[in-house]
Amino acid sequence: MKIIEKYFGLTKKNQEVKAYTLKNEFLEVEILNYGGIIRKIITSDKNGNFENIVLGFDNIEDYEKKVGIHFGAIVGRNAGRIKDGLLMINGKTYELEKNNGNNNLHGYPEHYAAKIWNVEKKEEEDKLSLILTRISPHLEGNFPGEIKLKVIYTLNKNILEIDYEGIPDRDTYMNLTNHSYFNLSGDLKEKVDEQIIELHCDEYIEVDKATLPIRISKVENTIMDMRKGKKFSEIFNSEDEQIKIVGNGLDHPFIFNGKDEIVAKFIDEKSGRVMEVITDQPVGVIYTGNYVKDAEILSNGIKAENHMGFCIETQDYPDVIKFLPEKSKIYNNKNVYKQKTKFIFSLK
Repeated sequence: MKIIEKYFGLTKKNQEVKAYTLKNEFLEVEILNYGGIIRKIITSDKNGNFENIVLGFDNIEDYEKKVGIHFGAIVGRNAGRIKDGLLMINGKTYELEKNNGNNNLHGYPEHYAAKIWNVEKKEEEDKLSLILTRISPHLEGNFPGEIKLKVIYTLNKNILEIDYEGIPDRDTYMNLTNHSYFNLSGDLKEKVDEQIIELHCDEYIEVDKATLPIRISKVENTIMDMRKGKKFSEIFNSEDEQIKIVGNGLDHPFIFNGKDEIVAKFIDEKSGRVMEVITDQPVGVIYTGNYVKDAEILSNGIKAENHMGFCIETQDYPDVIKFLPEKSKIYNNKNVYKQKTKFIFSLK
């Protein structure tokens, strides 16, 4: 097995963007050195047809123009929103850019989705790995601390694993994730309405109109109960206030019952595709692409529509320093940041 490298384009800053293809008999995954973007995941349906199951663009110009949608990208230094754009570390307040109303979203302006990463290829007999690294300078995006970052994508049989590591030189806050939008129908033949979401979660986090966390609630007897599986269409058609408040869908953190085990499962019965997720993180933000139409035109000239894809953003609790200070973590060179998530692809 080999990793194929090819030219993808030039950024507005005249930086070269390359695409790296990791392929075996089960999966083909294309990753860019720009933002660590997962541009393609090609899997078989029950009839042996190999098709792409993630959303993306055909060129670097669209990725730059629509960077705020974060198709397939590494998100950092922070995943999600930080209230009022204010981050407090050791009694000192850092003012972040307010790029989402009065709040900071996904670490803007110096967010990782728009950075060129260094790439190392690793080819082994049974697996392929792409190792992405960069130095995030002190006060990048006004976050404290220089961080040595490493994100490793590993393809092993029918599993795509993402390992994250951040080594700061001083106390700081980190919360990374990947922002891939999945659609198991293959090549975006259909929206995700009839696909099934199953979450091993007894609790979720309610949000306000700004999508900031406000309280932890039980899923029992609510539309948020996905423990036995539920079609996305049932969620989209719900009159529940929490569904309406984020644009007729989900944009909510769900608290996993366990870790290092299967925490989520997604099924497309028509194609037979199944995706399971294992993570060591406590939370997964499920976002159902409620504003994907803003992307306008996707790969292969497909017109973007809302609910065309879903995200499972495995991460720490959102805005944890303010929302759940007792669970907040401060990272430094003695307490490095680590995260691991696996996506397992199979057929029903």
